[in-house]
Amino acid sequence: MAFSTLVFFAFRARFNPAAHKRLILIATIALMGAPTGRPPFTAITHRPLFEPAFIWFFLLLLVGYDLWSMNRVHRATIWGALFLVIIVQIAVPIGSTGAWHAFATWAVSLPHS
Repeated sequence: MAFSTLVFFAFRARFNPAAHKRLILIATIALMGAPTGRPPFTAITHRPLFEPAFIWFFLLLLVGYDLWSMNRVHRATIWGALFLVIIVQIAVPIGSTGAWHAFATWAVSLPHS
């Protein structure tokens, strides 16, 4: 959900190169959960507290780049990173609800219909 939402807004901002670049980068950072959930990173990510550590690390690098290059944080970085942090924080609580499981079961059964 986070990747597709960020790519949608990056597509809308394609005529603003700075915002487009940052939103695409944040969308790519949103995909970091899958590769960091495998060895050798599992030594860090198997702890629930450190699971979003890689995402936060790359977002902080982007904020650092903004501060270094523009002496301020770009608006797209602020809103995109805020959106991604909120999604990462609510993913597990929402993902464990019965409503989400029912939706996921329905969504998985769509290609078989």
